[in-house]
Amino acid sequence: MKIRGLSKIIIAVILSAAAAPLFAAGPYRVLNGPKDFYFGHISYVDPTSGGAGPVVLREGRAEPETAVLNLPIGPGDTVRTPADRRCEIQFDTGTIVRLDVGTEVRVQTILARSLSTAEELSVLALDKGRIYVMYKQYSGREMFQVLTPNAAVKMKHNSVALLSFAPDGATEAQVAAGQARVLFGPEAARLDDRKIGKGERLIVRPDNQSEVASAIEGTAFELWNKDINARFEDLHKGLSALPKPVQNLPPAVFYFAQAYGNRYGEWLWDDLYGYVWRPFVDTDRYPWGWSPYYYGQWSYAGGQMFWVPQEPWGWVPYHLGVWQWDKKLGWFWLPGSMFAPAWATWDFFFGYACWRPWNLFDWITGDPYMYGSDPFWISSFRYFNGSWQYYWPYVPSGPGSPGTVTPVQTIIRKDALKQPGAKSLPIPSELRAAVKKVAAAYKQGDVRVRDSAAAVPGQLVFVPKGDLAAPAIHERSLTFDQVVKRGDVPATGAPARARVADPRREAARIFRGLDAPAAAPRRAPEPGLKTAPSGPANRGAIPPITPGWAASTAVRFRDWNPDVKLARELGVRLEYSSLRNEVRCPELGLSSRDRERPDGGLVPRLTSHGVSLSPAASGGTSGSGTVSSSGSTSSSSPTTSARTSTGSAAKEGSSGGSGKIKN
Repeated sequence: MKIRGLSKIIIAVILSAAAAPLFAAGPYRVLNGPKDFYFGHISYVDPTSGGAGPVVLREGRAEPETAVLNLPIGPGDTVRTPADRRCEIQFDTGTIVRLDVGTEVRVQTILARSLSTAEELSVLALDKGRIYVMYKQYSGREMFQVLTPNAAVKMKHNSVALLSFAPDGATEAQVAAGQARVLFGPEAARLDDRKIGKGERLIVRPDNQSEVASAIEGTAFELWNKDINARFEDLHKGLSALPKPVQNLPPAVFYFAQAYGNRYGEWLWDDLYGYVWRPFVDTDRYPWGWSPYYYGQWSYAGGQMFWVPQEPWGWVPYHLGVWQWDKKLGWFWLPGSMFAPAWATWDFFFGYACWRPWNLFDWITGDPYMYGSDPFWISSFRYFNGSWQYYWPYVPSGPGSPGTVTPVQTIIRKDALKQPGAKSLPIPSELRAAVKKVAAAYKQGDVRVRDSAAAVPGQLVFVPKGDLAAPAIHERSLTFDQVVKRGDVPATGAPARARVADPRREAARIFRGLDAPAAAPRRAPEPGLKTAPSGPANRGAIPPITPGWAASTAVRFRDWNPDVKLARELGVRLEYSSLRNEVRCPELGLSSRDRERPDGGLVPRLTSHGVSLSPAASGGTSGSGTVSSSGSTSSSSPTTSARTSTGSAAKEGSSGGSGKIKN
């Protein structure tokens, strides 16, 4: 029996709104984090007049966070709904997941590399309750699945399904559009694979028996989803036209342009900056004016300080691109391809934490003529002529100023384009032209640009360090003038602050309530990984996870991951590690992250022989050389010896996208 309530038109609108277009650019890059580490965010929460709301539990943190709008969701996070409220998650890959009441879902990986194939694995674990999934394949390599304690559901591109795990131990998969495949069975050697299509419902009972039935209509959760679908444009702000250059940016930016572009702001063309987006300022909502990184709260996720904007449209503009103040345009956003938890610069003065938006002027090279090797010369308070003044090298000199500011250079240093550091963040390629134009205009004395640069000091937000975790940070925020009036600024030239080696890490330390000061930045092994001599035989030696860090989750044998069959043959374990968004095999010392670092054009790959070296471009046939690995006792498999690759063509593991797993 078909589901009558979900019309083809509504489903098409939903999928097109959530989708990343085929012609959009590839995955975004992550600033100061693991490559290909993707996120989602809370995109809708049931309104209520009181009571508990949905929460997010992050590995390594004891206290849950309230699931407010735009809260980041990443690998290792668990979203839990109470008995009377539902919520929705939108992933930057284009997929939407809605949680029913009393539901718990854990994000295990988002586009993690397979150890044996070129597939990228997105894995959710449904531990209890119901979810409604609108799956949009991010690329031809993505394999998306939802694991329950007794089944694994793999969804096809453009599919919509309602999945549940009941208290009695039964899994149900009901397809509203498209197709899904369900893997289940009593043990690894006795797995069954069933395909279900639109209007069908597969029930996997606790005894691993199954039956196919007609879809059930009219449940409270289905009716709620029908209502959300019917009001999708209202709740998610519809579709709108967008400038063509935006189509070449990551799909998340493209989706923002479709869903929010003309509803909450306008696209403008400017000869200096190119295409920019300027939000409409709601004077009723923001009666004292609006500025970025002011209305919202901070969170700690993925090892970084994350800005959680209060603005309903805020997810993409605060994480993909930078905000700029301009004398002519006011505040506007320049979209970018590099994802950051917050495009903001931090510092600490007079016992306060302070930040402001990172802007184009921060990438322009000046001359720290009087600060020597001080890495904080770009933003610093100095005592001069009996008062404290904020040093910013682009404030024009004049009466009472401490010196003559040297001209801005128009040549951008190579290291500024590549390496993040205390003074600079890497410049996304699409913003380089704007940076050079702004630098040239400043050097030529352009009044508009110089006045815009001079306004930067006024963008600092001061918050008492103890209030950094406040849920509405603007209620605790102060300007520098207010800090002075409170008497927190010394009347003499005493130091403005103690030396802070890394302000971003110091902010994270304070936010998390840690007592020890943040250590100076240094290159070190990532937590959970041993330092091993270079060379393929020692690549990625992996001991047990260090206590206090995000734990790995052993892969269940009911899993569409193509690595599972090979690991079972070799008698070794597989784990999903949320800390680094990876698949790994501890016994063989192999991680999917190793496949991103080719050694002489070769990458390690899991095969039926153990670990083989394969050409980096294809990940297919085995390359020359041998990788020796010895097996060890596995918690889920009998002890065997992992075989050694012979350098010949390796046998391919079964593909997660190829259908039935044969045993």
